[in-house]
Amino acid sequence: MKKHLKPQFYGAEIFSALVFLCSMSAAFMYTLSRSVVFPATCIMTALSFGFYLLFYFLRKKRVFSFLAFIACFTASMFVFSVLSGISRISPIDYLFKASEFYDDFMAGAFISIFSFIIGFSTAYFNVYLPRPAFLLLPAFIPLLLAAKTADGLPAEYVIFIAVGYTLVLLGISRPEFPNENTYFDDKRSRFERLGALGIFGLIIAVTIYSVPRSDETPLGEYLDTVFKRDSTLYTGNSLTNFASNSGVNRGANKLSENVLFYAMSNYPVMLSRWSFDTYTENGNWTAHSDYSSGWSGWQSYKKNLSTLALSSKLYNGAKSGYLSDYAPLLSGLSSVPESQYYRSQLMRIYVADNSNTKVVIHPNMTIGVNITGYDEKIYRTHMDEMFTDNNFGRNAEYSLEYYASTPNTSLIELFEKVDMRELLTAAEREGVISTSEKEAFLNERTLAWQYHYVTMDDPISPRIIELANEITEGLTSNYEKALAIEKWFGEAGFVYDLDFVPEETTAEYFLFESRRGICTDFATASTLLLRAADIPTRYTEGFLLKEENRSEYGVYAVKSANAHAFAMSYIEGYGWLEVDGTRFVAVAEAEDDDNTLLALVLLIAVIVLGTLVVIFRSHISEAVFAVSIKFRNNSGKIRAIYLRTRKLACMIAEKDPRSTTSAEVREIISNSLSLKTEAEEITSCADELFYNNTVMPYADKLYGDYREIAKMKKKMRK
Repeated sequence: MKKHLKPQFYGAEIFSALVFLCSMSAAFMYTLSRSVVFPATCIMTALSFGFYLLFYFLRKKRVFSFLAFIACFTASMFVFSVLSGISRISPIDYLFKASEFYDDFMAGAFISIFSFIIGFSTAYFNVYLPRPAFLLLPAFIPLLLAAKTADGLPAEYVIFIAVGYTLVLLGISRPEFPNENTYFDDKRSRFERLGALGIFGLIIAVTIYSVPRSDETPLGEYLDTVFKRDSTLYTGNSLTNFASNSGVNRGANKLSENVLFYAMSNYPVMLSRWSFDTYTENGNWTAHSDYSSGWSGWQSYKKNLSTLALSSKLYNGAKSGYLSDYAPLLSGLSSVPESQYYRSQLMRIYVADNSNTKVVIHPNMTIGVNITGYDEKIYRTHMDEMFTDNNFGRNAEYSLEYYASTPNTSLIELFEKVDMRELLTAAEREGVISTSEKEAFLNERTLAWQYHYVTMDDPISPRIIELANEITEGLTSNYEKALAIEKWFGEAGFVYDLDFVPEETTAEYFLFESRRGICTDFATASTLLLRAADIPTRYTEGFLLKEENRSEYGVYAVKSANAHAFAMSYIEGYGWLEVDGTRFVAVAEAEDDDNTLLALVLLIAVIVLGTLVVIFRSHISEAVFAVSIKFRNNSGKIRAIYLRTRKLACMIAEKDPRSTTSAEVREIISNSLSLKTEAEEITSCADELFYNNTVMPYADKLYGDYREIAKMKKKMRK
């Protein structure tokens, strides 16, 4: 009895599998081990490729392959259980919180199990049973994890996966039917595939490098950094170094969900990135050269700017008999225990977008910064920008200490009534406050007003000055004026609208015509109105921590969509106050996006249809064949029916259709399915057509013969 041999698969290109596994590993490690993504990717690539090679070399020995699968799976699960047992984090927590908390043991545990999964699955669907669609299954895991923990993979990772998947498809193995014990490999086809791999890889590399950056496409902002990581220019979707000017709202804004960094904080605050001083005619801001340099050693200076400590010391001093000239006014202040004079909050920043930056993102009133692994100086400008001499490493981590206090209205009112310099000088002379505290507050005041006089050299339009006077009419306190301007935008019916496309980008158009815009419009208008009200103010860009982005662990996932612009005004008795013109305004309702809904419906329909096609592919194939037969002439019918019958016969006998004769087809059908008459009629008609160019008169009956053969094969499960 003849032994039936199943087809073996050969020709899988090992190099293409390596690229694919590397792309999978990079995607996994971006999600699970972002702080050490490069070494972790190398380790996982090596381990998964080792699994792949093991199963590749055991492809001819299925029994050994099965035993290797059991052994590798058991070993991977053992390592996983041991390492996860050592870790202080549960596997589920780490799997969905890995972007926020890195753990060596848990990372090693998931590397062991995921390396086996992608290594074996790639070998199985690339070498053992080539199924291109199933090769995408390993890619879905990091994509889903990234969507859950990091709001999606950066574009370069997606491109890398696409390249790896395409290469592995070009290098996929092909079925070879053995002739007895002799196997053959088409070397010419192998060289063609290798050539295609190289050409396609080159095309992809050139395309990624040469595609121009476009502000209109989501990938455009990423493509600049794929091959140009040393760029110091800032883009909306990455954290790099200082920009030369602010952004201008041109409308139809698309919010990016790319996570830039994580901030661990007790409550939401605004974070500053950089500030600008000079307003230009086209509606944006640039930096003034007098305020672009920074100084180190600012920490002790800033620690002395505690309004909580100052208020308490002035109150206690007056209560103890000092500052008699100011005693009636100082009685309105409050006292706190000395241990709480310099009460501060802590925040930790984890950069997550692979930036290598000099810019320190920080909250207002920051008094200390500690960058992990960076021991050089940290500078601060008079515009409250922070930076370092050198980039402090990709995906850096740093902690911030800052004063988080609400404005002390009593202290603010006090300095509105008295001369701040005289009061602080008297307090120092009588020993109520230290010299360093007095100098810190007076220097901050002097710098703020010097800044105001310099920036007011740029004229503000008479209409804006008139509007500022109208909004602040009757108010004498700068603090009250700032709050009035902030609230006015809401009272005047302004609308925050991402989709609105302005006709002009100027502040006057926004204030007096459109009254619709985004944070940059409100921040620009606020800054100009505050300056017109004679309050020192700068335009600042940064980020807004939103409660909706906060995890149960107190970690905020800060995205590009959280970028925010606001004004910073100097208020005596408090310091620099954040004035957010968007705080009280209405938000435009998003219109129903019919195109998005239609695209979603089409996507679901395609997925459902594709699933049905996979499940009922044999039925669909038969139906299509039955319809196509009716439109063929007699010779076309004979040819198509014979080729389809030959395919069925070769599936039964596990033979190569290309080398199977009509006599062998007739013998297989007759012996295996006991349909000698049907096999005879089909093969005879085919022989007459192929060798004598004669069409037999009963050609129309052949489709019925084929249907009988197909039914019997299905019934006997051949």
